[in-house]
Amino acid sequence: MNTILSRGFAAVAAATAMLAATHAMAQSVAPTPVEEVDALNHVFGQHAGQRASHAKGFCAAGEFTPAPQASSLVQGPLFELAKVPAIVRFSIGGGNPVASDKGRGVRGLALQLNGGGESYNLALISEPVFFAATPASFVSFLEARVADPVTHKPDPAKIAAHNARYPDGKLQPALLASHAASTSYVTTPYFSNNAFVFTNAAGVKQTARLVVEPDAGTQYLSAEEEKSKPDSYLQAELKDRLAKAPAGFTVFAQLPAATDSLVDPSQQWSGTQRIGLGRLQINKLADSNSCDPVVFIPLQLPTGITASDDPILKERNALYAISLSRRLQK
Repeated sequence: MNTILSRGFAAVAAATAMLAATHAMAQSVAPTPVEEVDALNHVFGQHAGQRASHAKGFCAAGEFTPAPQASSLVQGPLFELAKVPAIVRFSIGGGNPVASDKGRGVRGLALQLNGGGESYNLALISEPVFFAATPASFVSFLEARVADPVTHKPDPAKIAAHNARYPDGKLQPALLASHAASTSYVTTPYFSNNAFVFTNAAGVKQTARLVVEPDAGTQYLSAEEEKSKPDSYLQAELKDRLAKAPAGFTVFAQLPAATDSLVDPSQQWSGTQRIGLGRLQINKLADSNSCDPVVFIPLQLPTGITASDDPILKERNALYAISLSRRLQK
């Protein structure tokens, strides 16, 4: 009997170990791009004809003027032009097309620069870090924020469990909670979060992130403005501002410090050296048809710029394609 019991216990132990190993293996398998877009839709819902992320937004038109010093970092036809037309989209993070402009979420600046027979897309947000380091933490972050059917709010216990498992999800929410919404789309800086590899005429390669600094400086709503402003104020504010004068930004390549990760967009870089790439000028608001059909895929890159090995960046082609196909089906 003891032998039989021992064998039984051994079999149970082996089965338990196998289940644990299977579970661990399942947890380690990266989610597919479809599962990532599903996670976005699960949190924000699916809205007919809208983008899965940064659904609320509007179009503008401007121009990019390459800086002379850009040639020290990158060589290519687009950066050799005097000016490059810019298709611009400003947006609110998330998939809610009627989100409040006063919400403490990211703002988006998407650009498409077309010139020299090339097209260059930039997808930037108003915080220097992304909320996930990997596709797995991306999906987990979103799943932890699905609203409870009773409270209609995310479950704090699920968010805490996600943070314990994926600490990379802590920094962006903390940064967003530390300040109010920006007073304007042109009074906040924007960041690529992802790193790219730049190559100059001598073949020298340099990894860098993009930072876009507003001429007007960084300005956030006061406590009184946060209470009194309507939920949709940003488009009217920018229209009024541009009626008086164009708004400008300086585009920089931020070089990493020795300790900065080249593949983790959830980590803030400490590198202080920047190289000016050019000036972005916003001239006017534009008709929705000018940017709504555009998919600002940040892997659409010109000569002299290639993608880093950032796993979030590498997923973006597939994610945007899936999101677009769903948008066109609505």
